[in-house]
Amino acid sequence: MNNWFKKAWPFLTLGVAVVALLGGFFVYFMGKDVSPGSGGSVTAKIETPEDLKGYEVINVNVSNDGFEPNVIEVKSGVPTKINFILTRSVTHVKSVAAEKLGMDLYMQKGDNYYTVDQNVAPGEYELHCGMYMIYGTIKVI
Repeated sequence: MNNWFKKAWPFLTLGVAVVALLGGFFVYFMGKDVSPGSGGSVTAKIETPEDLKGYEVINVNVSNDGFEPNVIEVKSGVPTKINFILTRSVTHVKSVAAEKLGMDLYMQKGDNYYTVDQNVAPGEYELHCGMYMIYGTIKVI
């Protein structure tokens, strides 16, 4: 037994150090969102029916497969809120952004409303998830 321990102690020490290091990282990052786009993004707030009065609401389903619909049509000059509906809490899609519109929205499971500026110029604006894996278009007509 003593001979076995003399040969194995460096490996045992390394194993204990690796377990302690990984455990430390797990405890440190547990509960923190480290996904891209989560630093400067705005967390979606819950909207009540009173908050939605006077707005055209466009529902967009968000999943790992993409945005549905993929092209979101918004009328220029009309008060509009886009509701990004995140159906799963475990997904790589944690935020949605459109740089030219100034949109960077951190999403939670359920309804996530984004208010479109009424004075936005007509045109097409690229929309993507925070990891640049899923793309769509906001078309202002």
